[in-house]
Amino acid sequence: MEKQFKKEADGKTYLVIKKTKEAYEEHMIQAVRPPGILTMVKSEQADAYKYEITGKKNLTMTFERVPMNAEQIGKVLHGILDVLERGKEYLLTGENFILQPDYIYLTLPEYEVALCYYPEYGVPFTEQMGKLFEMFLNRVDYREEKAIAMVYGLYMQLQEPDVTLERLKKKLREPAENLAEQEEFIPEPAAKTEMKEIVREGKAEKKKGILGKLRKEAVVRKPEKAILPKEYYKEPQVSYVMESATEWNPQYTRVLSMKKAEQGPSLVSQRSGEVVYLTKFPFYVGSLPGYMDLVISQDTVSRFHAKLSLKENRVYVTDLNSTNGTTVNGKSVGIQEEIPLCQGDCVRFAEEEYLFFEN
Repeated sequence: MEKQFKKEADGKTYLVIKKTKEAYEEHMIQAVRPPGILTMVKSEQADAYKYEITGKKNLTMTFERVPMNAEQIGKVLHGILDVLERGKEYLLTGENFILQPDYIYLTLPEYEVALCYYPEYGVPFTEQMGKLFEMFLNRVDYREEKAIAMVYGLYMQLQEPDVTLERLKKKLREPAENLAEQEEFIPEPAAKTEMKEIVREGKAEKKKGILGKLRKEAVVRKPEKAILPKEYYKEPQVSYVMESATEWNPQYTRVLSMKKAEQGPSLVSQRSGEVVYLTKFPFYVGSLPGYMDLVISQDTVSRFHAKLSLKENRVYVTDLNSTNGTTVNGKSVGIQEEIPLCQGDCVRFAEEEYLFFEN
């Protein structure tokens, strides 16, 4: 599928996908606007479907950095299945909903789901759900047994030959501890790349129990408070990296933890002179604590505002469908567009300006 993103003068953001034929669903969705389905608007391009995504973040973006807990998984899955079921009332077939994480949009913090209906898609529902659950298996928080049981139990239900949307919804309504049998089944994966092998073993051993004691061999970081004292703002040897945070003071800009590091790429705040080292990639900027590497507590800064990534030793900035935009040296950065940064570039997140330094 050919897609692009557009931000128009009225501040609204749109996802645009190539169209090769006329479909009645397009006109119906434009007129009726069924809940839970991305709103289609009339496109100025005759060969394109146009969907409004203002204020929404896709599933990939939301959970690229943080694992999914049971409550989040439950809300997302309930939302997806409810929309698919509701779509039948409007004669919208399940195989034309795009269930790829990049096309499943959420409104945070409620985790309200909006799906993209693409009349030309035509991928079977079970095939799509299987791939989606593989993503959940790789993103689930392995410290939480309830989340593991929920995802694994639903994945196994999906392997049944007579699986239907109604059966999945019924299974999801069961308590998480009942989504799979209670006897012991304890594979020990070394990394999430082994997850598919675990699923195959689990399918063969389905009656022997759940993944209740499954653990990943990974470093688990403990939450910390991370309000930076002002005496650190001018010291270039201090770097600031995400851990997590639970309490916040009403200050302009703050980062989520502090530790010494060698100098490297950095952002320097034009407001405070604070030096923020980019010691991990992707590096997220926004106003949502717990998800962002650099938290900017301004109303004009979106929860998920921008991302910095490293490719071939160059740092790139990408706007994440922010409300008030990201600019480099005054030039607007397009949604999902990657702009390379050079020494001394002025990067502006809404009204907050930073200078970029390579070393």
